[in-house]
Amino acid sequence: MSRFIPVELHHASRLLNHGPTVMITSFDEQSQRRNIMAAAWSMPVEFEPPRVAIVVDKSTWTRELIEHNGKFWHRYPGRCSN
Repeated sequence: MSRFIPVELHHASRLLNHGPTVMITSFDEQSQRRNIMAAAWSMPVEFEPPRVAIVVDKSTWTRELIEHNGKFWHRYPGRCSN
């Protein structure tokens, strides 16, 4: 059973408006290593098409991977079930 609740893409910006910390994930194809970074600076920029902006410092491995691969994933942590 999945604990995820699907959200339609055109409603996804509603999850961002309260300013949660999000998880930025990326992947290093050469070493086959996954990377994840918590990002407190994330905001909706455009509704149609849906776009977000994030802030990732230049000195991080996350930034290096994003610039090298040209892609990343923006994840929203769920609430704790405890």
